Parts: sequence; C-alpha cells; structure tokens
Amino acid sequence: MVSGTDTDGLIRRAAASSVASLFWMQVRMHPDRLALVDGDRKLTYDDLGWRITALAGWLDQRGITHGKRVAVLSENRLEYLELFLAAAWIGAIVACQNWRLATPELAHCLSLVEPEAILVSPRHAERLSRIALKIPTVLTFGPEYEAVVNGANATAGSPEALDPESPLLILYTSGTTGLPKGAVISHRAEIARNMVLRAEFGIAAEDAFLAWSPLYHMGAAEFSLGTLMSGGTVFLVDGFDVTRLIEIVATERIGWLLLMPGMVGRFAAELKRAAAP
Repeated sequence: MVSGTDTDGLIRRAAASSVASLFWMQVRMHPDRLALVDGDRKLTYDDLGWRITALAGWLDQRGITHGKRVAVLSENRLEYLELFLAAAWIGAIVACQNWRLATPELAHCLSLVEPEAILVSPRHAERLSRIALKIPTVLTFGPEYEAVVNGANATAGSPEALDPESPLLILYTSGTTGLPKGAVISHRAEIARNMVLRAEFGIAAEDAFLAWSPLYHMGAAEFSLGTLMSGGTVFLVDGFDVTRLIEIVATERIGWLLLMPGMVGRFAAELKRAAAP
C-alpha cells in the first residue's frame, strides 16, 4: 500500500512535465525524425536538440536564467522556435515582438518586459536600431547566430527540474483600447491547451503542423510547440504564401491547417487550380 506522502510525490512527478522535458523526450525517442523544415533547411530532433542546448548555454552565460526575459523580433524562421525551446530549458521567458507595430508601440512593448537580450532577424535589424532602448545583448540571426549555436557550450542541468508553472512566453494584446499589454503563458498552460486541441481535433502525434501565421501570435507559436512536444514536424512558412502552403499540404501529412475566414476561398481556388490536369 502506498502512503499518503508517497502518493503526493507520485502526483507531483506526474504533473511535473514542462515544454522542454516533453520536447526532450521526443529527442530521445525519435532522434532521426524530422522536427523543423524552413525552406531548404531541415533539422531532425537530434539536430534541434543539440542546437537548443547550445543556445541555452549561451543565454545562461549572459545571465539570462530562470525568470529573465529575452525578446525576439523576426519573421517566421526556425531560429524562432529554437529560442522558444532554449528558453524553456533554462526557465527563461521569450517576449515575442510584433513587427507590424509602429516604432513607438514596439518600443513600448520592449520596455514593458525589460529584456536582457533580443534576437533579431536581418530583415528587422534596422527597425530595432531606431528604438532608443538599452538592451544589453543583441544577436542577429544568420552567421552571428550560427557561430553561437556551433560554438557555445551546451547548458548544464535538466529540463525536468523546472517548475511547470514557470512562465515561458509573453504574447501581446492587440492594444485596441490603448497600448498593447503583455500576456504571460506558462509551460503548464501550453501543455494543457495543446492536449485539449489534440483531443478535440483527433491530431496524431506524428501529424505535421504548417506554421505560416506570425510566431508572435498564439496560432503559430502555441501549435508549433505542441507539435514539437508530440514528435511531429513543423513546416515554417513566411506568411500566407499560398503556393508554398499548397505544395506542403499536397505532399506532407498535415494534422490540421489554420486559415482565417477571408483566406479559405482563395486557398480553395488555388488548390483546385493546382489539382486540375
């Protein structure tokens, strides 16, 4: 018979999963399975695992540890999701910046979270340079970023040690009644929301997800993480590129497709045209 104390311990361990620990389980079980596809760039779970532990080590060396914030300003690309997972490993929080905002609004969103670092794509680097906000570390995607993930020491520790109530993401409200506000989302919230989605839609563990909507929104960010926690493949697309979307849908096992109402007609027409003899 199990004592009350032992039962409590079992319950706590059963509820202790984090985004990082669930992702790492997939690395162990399916190292050769495809995790991320971004155009011609492809990463297996094993590839992605060593890259995110190197990035986590680099963040940790700069004092970006549990509860500290790191911002990201970028279009959809695989490095965006690498940052999510690296932060998840060390308990850091990623503040996802909306590149569609006016410069004063973007400055406001960054000042709200006081990031210790910001990762930025070359496309948006000049925009960032116009914001008069002192951010200790700026890392640009491309050769500078690749030097980090290929040269940094992997982080120590284990993702299993993280409290699942720890925050993971900061996404922003639209600001329709004022300036945008930051909404904090925990590891446990991400896990629970994705479990409900998969149960309701009947999404299999190996089903892929097509992340075309901006990763600073829930639609792409949340379901990309859910796919990586389950062992599926995330296909990254830079916006509503109908030709690329149809190409992926026609050749890959996609569990479900997120489209806005105004896009359905255009997508269906293009799909019909592509299928015509």
